[in-house]
Amino acid sequence: MNTFTLFVYGTLKRGGVRHGPLESQRFVGEAKTRALYALHDLGSYPGMVISEVGQVIEGEVYAVDSSLIPLLDQMEGAPSLFALAGVELETGPAWAYLYRRDVEGRPLVAAGRWENG
Repeated sequence: MNTFTLFVYGTLKRGGVRHGPLESQRFVGEAKTRALYALHDLGSYPGMVISEVGQVIEGEVYAVDSSLIPLLDQMEGAPSLFALAGVELETGPAWAYLYRRDVEGRPLVAAGRWENG
């Protein structure tokens, strides 16, 4: 099985409406990004972007079978809404779905942690 390390910070987390495909994948643990990103409240979901704001984002890490990428891409609206990109966690590199649209006027999730539900 070919796997990759996926950092999730929103609806793909446990308790999120899009967590289903990750239920069968290996949960590695909770993690935080380096302070290179910003997490914006987009209404019913968050979007993480590369930013000079320098916010630490909290989320979960999974070892995911690479065969799930097409399904995850479809769920996340890739590549127009979100795109799978390399990110830097405090523990090392991972992949995450970064938001690709303009976040101007969208509030920051101040705590850097999205709560589902």
